[in-house]
Amino acid sequence: MSMRNVMAGLQCSDGDPRLGSCRYGSCPVRQRHGGRLRPLLFSSGALAAVVAGGLAPAVAQITATNPPAASLPAAVTQGIPATPLPVQGANNSNNFSAALGKPGVANPVPGSIVVRLNATVRFYVAAESSSLDTTKGVGPANTGAAKLNPYTTLGFMRLYFGMDGMATNGLRYGAAIEVRQNFGAATGSTANNQSSASTTGSTLFVRRAFGYLAGDQWGIVRFGQGDSPVGIFDNGVTTFQNFDGGGGWNGDVPGAIPGNAQPTFPFLSQAGADYGSSKIVYLSPQYAGFDFGVSFAPNNAALQDGNCSFAATGCYNLSSSSVASDGARFTNMYVVGARYQGIFGPVGVYAMADYYGSGHVQYTSTAPFSQFDGLSVADFGLAVTYAGFTIGGHGTTGTYNGQGALRPKGGVNGNAWLVGVQYATGPATVGASFYNFQSQGSPSLVNISQRNENALAVGFTYGIAPGLAIWGSYLYGTRHQGNFDFQTGTVGGAYNDVKSQAFGVGTIVKW
Repeated sequence: MSMRNVMAGLQCSDGDPRLGSCRYGSCPVRQRHGGRLRPLLFSSGALAAVVAGGLAPAVAQITATNPPAASLPAAVTQGIPATPLPVQGANNSNNFSAALGKPGVANPVPGSIVVRLNATVRFYVAAESSSLDTTKGVGPANTGAAKLNPYTTLGFMRLYFGMDGMATNGLRYGAAIEVRQNFGAATGSTANNQSSASTTGSTLFVRRAFGYLAGDQWGIVRFGQGDSPVGIFDNGVTTFQNFDGGGGWNGDVPGAIPGNAQPTFPFLSQAGADYGSSKIVYLSPQYAGFDFGVSFAPNNAALQDGNCSFAATGCYNLSSSSVASDGARFTNMYVVGARYQGIFGPVGVYAMADYYGSGHVQYTSTAPFSQFDGLSVADFGLAVTYAGFTIGGHGTTGTYNGQGALRPKGGVNGNAWLVGVQYATGPATVGASFYNFQSQGSPSLVNISQRNENALAVGFTYGIAPGLAIWGSYLYGTRHQGNFDFQTGTVGGAYNDVKSQAFGVGTIVKW
């Protein structure tokens, strides 16, 4: 086994003003090109932090003759710390693109493998308020009455296992696994009101698990439980999930807010609704700044063996069913997409677009509100970076109803748009985003009412040292649907409009 020092490529020289100083996050990367080492300079520290956000695939396709001075926005995202520490998550710069990662995690040489075990531990303090923090009781005994404290502490751990290899003929291959922490229900009794029972209810589960084969000339094939081109090509860039260290409304702080008060995050990028299903993905090499991708998932199941004694509800590969809930599952989901990365003087452009479609399990009975349409969705985004500033946005439109969910038959299309801005300098990143999502919402209210949701996220991340960062995030959201009670999740009731807000601040430790 060959274990190479990935830090060997990170060199600073105070004697060469083109290379900058050795302060945190400002070191250039030297890349071998044409038989000699040539420096790649990071303008405004932007690309150095891009590697931190898991965007190294974009770097890997840009050579020293086209230095990525301002190519992509800065980011620090899940499981991936700021440079120069080369820790990445399940998705890394070796398995995320056709070309071998430069810079990124350690690269294998012919006839060798590189094995990785990385992890992250998060902790944060959050305060929230929402329309659903208090539940009124009924009857003389005030049955069902409850009230939430406005503050709590939250956090989690994640494990990232991986292997990257190269055969003697140059074929690259490998696999990656992402393990997350599940949480048991709160417990307590007159005999034992401590936390030990809660910790034993905390379990581990696999979020991503995929293998890959790759070649610089023909592309990369990924197979298993992982991201489609929707998540790979956006990677949180045009959906602005990278400025607060927690993913905004697709991140950590919403965990402090009651679930029914949280606005739906309608984009599939970096969402379990995308990478949680088993699929085959092909990504092309880059041509003149463009690369392309396709994927196919036969159903919404993760990696598993057969779980059916006979054809019935619960079988992951159903094509038809008489059980109403099965009709809301997709079948044969496919994605086709393209991405562009380019530099025009001091301006970096990052653009992506994809289309995803699917069938659905045929519902063969007659229960009302139980017929659905397959997915047919256009998804696109743009981010432009100059002097550390990034502005852009993302849009999604088509036959869907929530995060990758099917639209009820006769319901309105889903339409979501997002705008964002962020600024990165040295170890610091700050930003904000706002999105609006209009959808059918409750299937029981087709032709009666539709759902409208708004969400604001503001936050920062600051890298203190390799593997250590602090971050903060503020969220504000609203949800509305006429004749729908968000407290009970049923038609009627009083909670047709709900609001929520939360603030969190915490630490990220990674290795």
